[in-house]
Amino acid sequence: MNGQPHAFADGYVDAAGDRIHYVEQGGGEPVLLIHGAFGSGTNILQTDFGAFLAGRHRVVAPDSLAHGGSDAPADPARYSARRRASHLAAVLDALGIERAHVVGYSMGGWMASALAAFHPERAASLAIGGWDVVNGMYTPAAAWGLPEISYDILSAMVRRDRPELLDFVRPENAPGLAAAINAMNDLSGLAEAVARSAAPVVLWLGQADLYYAPSVRFAAENGVPLIALPGDHVSMLERHGAEAARQVSGFIEKAELGRAAGPDGGLSRRK
Repeated sequence: MNGQPHAFADGYVDAAGDRIHYVEQGGGEPVLLIHGAFGSGTNILQTDFGAFLAGRHRVVAPDSLAHGGSDAPADPARYSARRRASHLAAVLDALGIERAHVVGYSMGGWMASALAAFHPERAASLAIGGWDVVNGMYTPAAAWGLPEISYDILSAMVRRDRPELLDFVRPENAPGLAAAINAMNDLSGLAEAVARSAAPVVLWLGQADLYYAPSVRFAAENGVPLIALPGDHVSMLERHGAEAARQVSGFIEKAELGRAAGPDGGLSRRK
């Protein structure tokens, strides 16, 4: 499974009129690594989590629409789950990758779920981190006594606690970023797609994350393994990223062995 790492590279893909930037590093079996809100492919590759994966796999990390070097159109219709999944598929197409092991965190977990719903044939496995696949951001919203979490609410919290994460926001990309965040409240069909995925699925997140308890329930109800890690939604990836990546990488390697062995070779799922 392990390949010889190659140099950091990047490129652009036209996906249904949206220009999507991606970065790539590592060698071996392809991993599609999807960052969270206010992040980028470059940023997540520079974390301990991304660096660990890139040392063992060929990691492709796209910039979600309105993030990093990708376009930031103002039209909210451009940010639907279906369209965001098509962006991921277009990146794989451009690189000649038929199927990849899909790893997403937070907003990236939502996008990984969207890929499972709209392009399930592209996922060799799904490792969904820091995300409640059933209720999404409605879970922390309920804990905080809110009807939902919008861009305005989330960006205000980030501006208070981690203002450096918003350094990239400009007047010209702010409407697109708002649309990107608000689109995450559309969860229609996504949990069902993950539950019935023929590809192996794992959930991974910190035990102090508000998403942890509902993820434990979903895992138990659907026969999905769960990787429990230290920390909350933010600190898990920042302080325990290498351990998280070690366990996710182990899951990927087992999934790849099962895929190579054929339909009855280990981790394939039947729903």
